[in-house]
Amino acid sequence: MKTQDLKGKKLLVLGGTALVCDIVAKAKDMGIYTIVTDWNDPSASPAKKIADEYWMESISNTTKLAQLIKENNIDGIITNYTDSYLPFYARLCESTGLPCLATEKQMEVISNKELSKKLCIKHGISVSKRYEVSSVEDIDNLTDVRYPVLTKPVDNSGQRGIYVCLDKDELKRLYTTSLQFSQSKNVMIEEYVQGDYTVMFYTIQNGVVTLSTMSDKPVIGEFVNNLPKLPQGYILPSKYVNLCKEIMLPKVQALVKDLNIQNGIIGIEAVVKDDDIFVFEMQFRLGGMKHHNFVLKENKMDLLAMLVRFAITGQFSGWDISEYDNPNFKNVYCSLNILIQPDTVSKIEGLEIALSLPQVTNFTQMMEIGESVKLPGTVQQILFKFSLVENNLHNLKQTILTIYNTLKVYNNQGENIIINPTFLDELDA
Repeated sequence: MKTQDLKGKKLLVLGGTALVCDIVAKAKDMGIYTIVTDWNDPSASPAKKIADEYWMESISNTTKLAQLIKENNIDGIITNYTDSYLPFYARLCESTGLPCLATEKQMEVISNKELSKKLCIKHGISVSKRYEVSSVEDIDNLTDVRYPVLTKPVDNSGQRGIYVCLDKDELKRLYTTSLQFSQSKNVMIEEYVQGDYTVMFYTIQNGVVTLSTMSDKPVIGEFVNNLPKLPQGYILPSKYVNLCKEIMLPKVQALVKDLNIQNGIIGIEAVVKDDDIFVFEMQFRLGGMKHHNFVLKENKMDLLAMLVRFAITGQFSGWDISEYDNPNFKNVYCSLNILIQPDTVSKIEGLEIALSLPQVTNFTQMMEIGESVKLPGTVQQILFKFSLVENNLHNLKQTILTIYNTLKVYNNQGENIIINPTFLDELDA
């Protein structure tokens, strides 16, 4: 089905976060009528502000939504970026007979940290050592623990509920805290593998799996209050692309075949250490770095349009990934996270100047003036996301410096709360 054949079709978008605005804008560009639903007021649901219509209905109320979908002759459903929305997406698609990228069980196996770890082990993908614990009392019985270790809710994302524990006392205390972030009350304890962080995105089309992007992920260098290191951005292409194609791609292809998933996008977060790749998280969705923008700019393949088209037609088409996908980018790209201290955003200066830079290809503002960081140590500390393109790492460094020197974000006391980058010297290495 060509884009013009989609005009007038109705697309229901689950969730109205700032990241979802890209989906709404893409669908509207394709002539599709967009409806965004969640329980948030439009003032706290940015995608509702740009959609053709919005509903004040919770994503979890699938019975009511299914009724509305039928009454309003909705042609497709889509969601991304948030793991917790995926089960409701799958249930809605099943109950209404609309196209769905995967079953609820398939998506759970990928996004659940415990199940995905077992899946990786099955297919020979390296993972960190896990310590078997089902209660805080079991911690006393652990032997040969190599600190630091991580506590991780098996069913949460965005770094929520993850803590770095340096000794047994911290592990006991933070294991209990981590439980509060798990709906299933299931928390993993695993060795903290130290190395170079990286993020990979694989595209699946009619059972064929390709590596679309691999990025290096510089993080804040120090742990604060046992919280994990925050991502300062993503640099593409990664220096480990060829290693990934050699040792990871065949295993991911086998993993996808095992799950019998035919179409979609899988994100994998990992650490590179000693010429090996240790996976610690997987997602069946787009990620916050919005890698699809870089793929479109570099390889002229519109993954977002393909996802929208699938939602309406059931066909993940428009481009042949075997022909277009190539993670060895010629240009250099960066998804730059502007992090702020855990505080309230009172005033922003210099944003228009930063956005006028020709290297800026996409932008997302995650919080508005007056909003505060409620969960320190999570992606809630990201205020802005800039997508950047340059022809080499040196020029990329200069562009990033220009942005940081231009932007100012103030709290109620008039203090600049932007966290300065610590990774720029690596770009000259």
